Amino acid sequence: MTAGADSSFACRCGTVSGTLTGIRPGEGTHVICHCNACARAMALCGLQDEAAGGVDLWQTTPDRVTIATGLDRLVPVQLSPKGLYRWTARCCDTPMFNTFSGPGLPFVGVLTRNLADIAPLGPVIAHGFVTRAGGKQGHQHGGRVIWRMLKRTTAARLSRRWRSTPFFDDSGAPIAAPELAPRA
Repeated sequence: MTAGADSSFACRCGTVSGTLTGIRPGEGTHVICHCNACARAMALCGLQDEAAGGVDLWQTTPDRVTIATGLDRLVPVQLSPKGLYRWTARCCDTPMFNTFSGPGLPFVGVLTRNLADIAPLGPVIAHGFVTRAGGKQGHQHGGRVIWRMLKRTTAARLSRRWRSTPFFDDSGAPIAAPELAPRA
């Protein structure tokens, strides 16, 4: 088994930077999310045009994210009181990562727009929340995404890698106080 590739990432102004490690199919899933929440999160950062075709994400575990600079500039923003943490670089309002509200379920969605090299991610294998005829939303290859996420998160829990996260402290609290986004 190969170690996988690495790719650096940075916010728009370069203050928040780091490395995404171990990029290979078994350690992540390349998806495009078309949900209203992802589009709204991008719009809050002035990137509504980028969200028009969906938000490109690499889903993996937080232990694969190393933040070298600007950790103190990352803030978890929630679109609703029980929503995902959408980690934003406050220095330049760049959306960076999505996590659940605690480290117990080790998951991170990395916005690929911030990666220096997306080639190691391979092709997009699924689309989530695609609007279909009649206005209903559905998923293309959603089962594959869920299966891969379950395998990764279970392996991270069993190996205790879930404790290695840049987003939460040792007590499980987020490294910055969550902010609730204003209603549209």
